[in-house]
Amino acid sequence: MEILDKVKEKYASLSKGQQKVGKYVLDFPEKVALLSAGEVGRQISVSETTVIRFCYSLELNGYAHLQSIIREYLIQHKSSLNRYYSSKMEMAQKPHFFAQVMEKDAENIRRVIDTIDEGDLQQTVDKMMKASNVFLAGMRTSFAPAQWLAFALGLVRHEVRLVQPGIDDLVAILQNINESSVFIAITFHRYVKETVQLAKMAKERGAFVISLTDSPLAPITEYSDITFAIGSQEKSTLDVFPPLFSLLNAMMASLYIQYPEKVNERQQQYEQVNADHLFYF
Repeated sequence: MEILDKVKEKYASLSKGQQKVGKYVLDFPEKVALLSAGEVGRQISVSETTVIRFCYSLELNGYAHLQSIIREYLIQHKSSLNRYYSSKMEMAQKPHFFAQVMEKDAENIRRVIDTIDEGDLQQTVDKMMKASNVFLAGMRTSFAPAQWLAFALGLVRHEVRLVQPGIDDLVAILQNINESSVFIAITFHRYVKETVQLAKMAKERGAFVISLTDSPLAPITEYSDITFAIGSQEKSTLDVFPPLFSLLNAMMASLYIQYPEKVNERQQQYEQVNADHLFYF
């Protein structure tokens, strides 16, 4: 990253306070992308003014300019199919390839367990069950998890809709979104614009927006009330799906346990339908 090279180049000429800021930027660029200038200053025991002066010393317009450069870099250099292929090629050089891949999936799931906020999970479960209606959106690689969650939610509650631009009448759908609605958006690098735009419009209509993505810097987070950042810079987008489906399954399991009456009521309605022409058993 050019900005980090510039920090190294200017480091010796900085004041001691600004050197502290420079070291923090070099060591924790992801944190700088998220924290305010004041918060960075508190982390390293310098003033907010020192942080801002550090930015000026790099010939930037201010701290927001520094954040913008770092965020753009982190988003543009997210994992790719090549990264996925390379990581699997490394595994293929060792025995028990299938077991290695599955162990790596298990490791990714454990990492998500350690990083996800249980309070956010609980609020998500409550919102999904108490909302007047639930809308979901996910396109390209994100369509499969969005479709699965829409199906699973539809088994336990009414008014669940998977939004599919190009097929659905978006105007009619938006008319049904209001302050009592929940909108769930699933999008990963490279972040489909339509999904982000739908989340923005749902937010503008008062819906509670929940996003599942791969980074707290993803564009969708701007319009989200709760964001579950499941990926990391080192992981391919394809590697995100085992922990993603595990997280979705955990949400549904919690929903079944916490809302047994509503779940049973919905299941009874299913059983009342004569589905002999649909299923063998």
